Amino acid sequence: MNTPRFAFFDVDETLKNVKSMDSFQSFYHRRRWGRLGSQIADWRSCRRLERLIIKGADRTQVNTAFFEEFRGGRPEKVQVAAISWFEHIRTSADFFIEPVLAALRKHQQDGTKPVFVSGSSVEILQPLADQLQVHHILANRLEVDAGRYTGRLLSPQTIGAGKREAVNFFLMAHGAEPSGCFAYGDHLSDLPLLETVGHPTVVARNNDLIAIARERGWPIILTQPSISGVLT
Repeated sequence: MNTPRFAFFDVDETLKNVKSMDSFQSFYHRRRWGRLGSQIADWRSCRRLERLIIKGADRTQVNTAFFEEFRGGRPEKVQVAAISWFEHIRTSADFFIEPVLAALRKHQQDGTKPVFVSGSSVEILQPLADQLQVHHILANRLEVDAGRYTGRLLSPQTIGAGKREAVNFFLMAHGAEPSGCFAYGDHLSDLPLLETVGHPTVVARNNDLIAIARERGWPIILTQPSISGVLT
């Protein structure tokens, strides 16, 4: 039996240009609270996260605080909102980062199964996964109690080192060898993900991560349309 191979993709600013979490939250607030209420909710959420950043909170803490905003919401309503939101944004200009989308398609053609690995949530990413026929999502899962979100995240939190934890568990569950798998990321927080596999690729956005890629000889995908391609 052939050992299965997987290609792990960070999503926001790796596969697509839209930041899913911020964009979806504003859309969801409008559906939940109406126009005026959503403006207040957006302002409150933005200020709260800004204060955390000013105090020196890391990305994991900010990510946790973001999902606390969904406390009291019903999962089925978030899922319906995510579908509507995705239909609204999917046709926006430069939605996909084309060379990364092409890499995902090539992996599918070669029999390597793509997997989303993201600090976003499963609910938010599911419509995109359905469109691209990606059958595995390693993303944040929101705790539910009595049919409503509690505002807490289930472990592991899929950001930073949590991505490595989620990927290692996934590889073990599927009997896959890390050395034969691929990963794509754009931010320094994706480094634990990239280091987990045998074939990491950096999407050129973060100078610190680009420097590491050059030092280690990892491929770099350029994102500007005029110079899109792969550096090795």
